[in-house]
Amino acid sequence: MLKKINLLTLCIVVLLVLKGDLAFCRSSKDSLLNILKIELKNNVYDHQHEKKVNNLKRTAKATSKLNYQEIYRIYSIILEEYKFYQFDSAYVYVQKIIDLSQKHKDEFKVKEGKIQLLQILTPSGMYKEGSELIAELDSETIPLELRAIYHGHKARFYESLAKYNNDQFYAAQYRAKATAQFSEMYSVSPPNKFEEIIGHSADTSSSARRLRPPNFYLHFITHNGLSDHKIAMVAMRLSYNYSGDDRIMFLALSAISDIRSSTKDTQAILKLGEELYKAGDLSMAYACINKAISDAEFYGARGHKIDIQNVLPLIAGKTILETERQRDKSIIYTLIFAFIVLIVLCVLFIVYVQLKKVKVSEQLINKKNDELASINMKLMEHTRINEEYIGFFFKRSFSYISMLEKLKRKIEHNIKTKRVNEALDIVTSIQISKEREYLYHTLDQIFLKLFPNFVPAFNELLKPEDQIWPQKEHSLNTVLRIFALIRLGIKDDETIAGILDYSVSTIYTYKIRIKSKAIVKGEEFDRRILGIKFINHQENKKT
Repeated sequence: MLKKINLLTLCIVVLLVLKGDLAFCRSSKDSLLNILKIELKNNVYDHQHEKKVNNLKRTAKATSKLNYQEIYRIYSIILEEYKFYQFDSAYVYVQKIIDLSQKHKDEFKVKEGKIQLLQILTPSGMYKEGSELIAELDSETIPLELRAIYHGHKARFYESLAKYNNDQFYAAQYRAKATAQFSEMYSVSPPNKFEEIIGHSADTSSSARRLRPPNFYLHFITHNGLSDHKIAMVAMRLSYNYSGDDRIMFLALSAISDIRSSTKDTQAILKLGEELYKAGDLSMAYACINKAISDAEFYGARGHKIDIQNVLPLIAGKTILETERQRDKSIIYTLIFAFIVLIVLCVLFIVYVQLKKVKVSEQLINKKNDELASINMKLMEHTRINEEYIGFFFKRSFSYISMLEKLKRKIEHNIKTKRVNEALDIVTSIQISKEREYLYHTLDQIFLKLFPNFVPAFNELLKPEDQIWPQKEHSLNTVLRIFALIRLGIKDDETIAGILDYSVSTIYTYKIRIKSKAIVKGEEFDRRILGIKFINHQENKKT
């Protein structure tokens, strides 16, 4: 344990060298409070203490009752373990010591036991019994070796009694008696070097404070081989000579040492709670008060309970107010956060709506672009078809006109020269069917140039056994020509019949027969025919 404190002190000294006294006081106070927070949750010290006491009790039972000195020694050790830990058990063992000493007619140890009884009666608040015991001891002769201890315990008894009464009539008298007893104690046993140095802390002169600042005493008491209980007592005494962070520092050290020594009869944790309350650290103050209540209940210290009852309502009330204030702040922050979230949600909703509108607009634009592309494609298709077919018909028309002009001149010449038979031969030589076939073949070539995939695409709409394939390359048969004209946009049966030199009924019959064999029916078949792709060779050459 001392190693832990020495390590802490070493860190504190380093901070002092680096940052000076002010930084030291603040950092040491904060460091000690952080250690205290951890130790408040630590029960290992009490478990170790209980284990130690139980071992001592087993040793006492195993020790022969005839061995007075050994039994007395073990009882004394157990009493020391219980003296600041639990009043009931301490009272039992101090009575055992007194009874044992009386049994063996050891008057010195009887008086020593009664003085120890006075020591434990004081924190328990049993002032009537304590007064009676003092009256009894005052009527007897106290051995010189016990007088200093006796006067010290009497002084603390009167201090506690003054605090208990806390009035304008008797409290001052008890404080005066306490002061007188301390004077008697120092007259019998003057303070040693250690006590003198600690006593100098009460000197409030500026020169004394410069020579021995708080960090000096902190280092001094943690480097003199004191037990945790002694460190707690000295640190508590030093705390009365300082204020602010310095006082909190010593009280925190005292409280830590009390926890590590399993001391329940302590005022350090209560005083620390009061100081932290004044400093505004309500959460830590409340934790210290709860620890003080727990210790007082466990020990059975009536006097401490009264002190706690005076302080607890203030801290609890302030804590409740602070909790309510924090709750109000939390409500305000929650409302602000909710408002911000609402604004963000509104903004997100507006952005979502706008994005949705933009998306709808984009979809509409894309749709329109697709429609325009389709229209452009159809226009390009019609333009290209018109170019091919109009060019062909212009070329053929000029060819026929030239041929007709030649025939006209020949026939006119033969008629004028009275060669009628020769004129008839010229007319007879014109083969209309061949001209028609030549025309169809040329039209087939132009169509297959524009729609090279027409025949395979058409046959995909029919079953394999019903498919129609032209016998000659780059030519179409009658059925294929009918649907080729439909693909070119000529849907009227009469017009198709006129172009192909068939009757309307024949064209209708061809169409119905093919549609009945198709794997798709009705309008879907027509839509598939019209959907056969046009290929623009000019665009392909450009790309």
